[in-house]
Amino acid sequence: MTPVTIHWYDGLENCMSIAESEDKVLADFFTVNEWGIVKAFYRAVVDETDCHLPESGFEFRGAKVLLYNTFGETTLARLDFFALLNRLYDVLIEGANEEHHSVRYETWWQDFIDAFFLLQERCKIEALHKEEEIVTLTIQG
Repeated sequence: MTPVTIHWYDGLENCMSIAESEDKVLADFFTVNEWGIVKAFYRAVVDETDCHLPESGFEFRGAKVLLYNTFGETTLARLDFFALLNRLYDVLIEGANEEHHSVRYETWWQDFIDAFFLLQERCKIEALHKEEEIVTLTIQG
């Protein structure tokens, strides 16, 4: 996977996270310019359902996830997708708390926090399954 760094960006009123990556699809997807985008897709991640927004989206395809936006498309392993979203959610929650952002008082925010905790657990489970597969292949090989 192409490396992606995600951090809080409080320099602009309408930009919450900045993602940096050589892959323009990943950089654009994980750069959040408005809370409405997060609100539109966070539940789909927890439910593992496809999400199609006007200019971007993702589709679950077995062990892979297809991400697409105006820059094109790219495919990630499920665990990598979940790990990047876990990082994004962490950055957004921490940034909103530090900045005392009003989004924390919106009705969907607590559900988003709950989704973050579910995503953290899913990352742990996916990582354990991957380790089990490696151990199983090593023992059988």
